[in-house]
Amino acid sequence: MKQKIGLSIRVLFLAIAFAATMILSGCAHYIPPSGRANFSNFAGASSSTMQESFAAKPAAMFPASIGIVRVQAPMYENYYVEREGGVYGTGRYSVVTVKEFEEDADFQRIEKLPQVGGVTGISSLLLPGNLQSDKELREAAARLKADMLLIYTFDTSFHDNDKSVALATITLGLSPTRKVFVHVTASALLMDTRTGFIYAALETNEKRQLTSNVWESRESADRARQEAEQAAFKALIGEFEKSWPQVVERAKQGA
Repeated sequence: MKQKIGLSIRVLFLAIAFAATMILSGCAHYIPPSGRANFSNFAGASSSTMQESFAAKPAAMFPASIGIVRVQAPMYENYYVEREGGVYGTGRYSVVTVKEFEEDADFQRIEKLPQVGGVTGISSLLLPGNLQSDKELREAAARLKADMLLIYTFDTSFHDNDKSVALATITLGLSPTRKVFVHVTASALLMDTRTGFIYAALETNEKRQLTSNVWESRESADRARQEAEQAAFKALIGEFEKSWPQVVERAKQGA
């Protein structure tokens, strides 16, 4: 009898502990990151007329130095940058000033290409607080003597399945068999610092199904987001490498 009572107490204790865990976990949510930057703010936005946009010509000198900057939607937020305070600017877009997953090796791949004279990041110290178009970024690149400017952004969303609408929040700790997909689109523009001429528009996509243990905490959920964005970014660097010979030829021929 005592053994049965002891077993019942242990079962009851475990049930209470499990219920408490479920309740606490059910209160925790992961909020997906904000959106991508609107590239229409950059592609000729600093030109007042369409005629001026068409009149823009390549003016880069070779070997060309390249300034690189990540931009996102206005007031951009994700779990990592909220903790690190790595978002700058108000207006039509934000600049992400911290490296989340970008590695030196990624930028070295660009730096090692023929006719590339160097790669440098655009510091927020060179930017005004109000960001409206590519003009602010190109002026900062000019101060660094960068002939070209590579602007990149991410559009990341989570879905219950491939065709569902994007999830606004994801509950943590519940439904261990739940399947959630993350979709990432990495986009970039390669622009002439002097004239705003667009040398190339690049885009890559990454899609993966996330395992149930991803949803144990905000940290693990955001780590999965970063891994997907990192894969998309590395693919974007690959697209840059493939397009670079055409960029150089186009620039030398004056488009």
